[in-house]
Amino acid sequence: PLAKKLLEMGYELYATPGTHDFMKYHGLRTTLVFSPLSPRHPNVTELLEQRKIDLVINLPKSVEEEDLTNDYLIRRKAIDFNIPLITNLQVAERFIEALSRVKLSDLAIKSWEEY
Repeated sequence: PLAKKLLEMGYELYATPGTHDFMKYHGLRTTLVFSPLSPRHPNVTELLEQRKIDLVINLPKSVEEEDLTNDYLIRRKAIDFNIPLITNLQVAERFIEALSRVKLSDLAIKSWEEY
């Protein structure tokens, strides 16, 4: 439901192979990107370095060493490039719910003195 909601709001979703296959099976469109340890391109770390990804939602899914390493490398790269990172399902749910309720054009930027 979270990915579907983001797609309905017009966001483009990038997914590594396992997640991409899962989304495709459920009729959700994502752009395939390869894991950090993969030699194939486009690689998620390259996209993070190029700042083509604005938010990373990386939820723990496996305890296999390769998955743990790939997930760590994705999270580390997001932090290194100051890209917002969500690693908790409940936080992802609340964040996406907030995105769906408020339009960017409805937000006003205020100085500290205005608060």
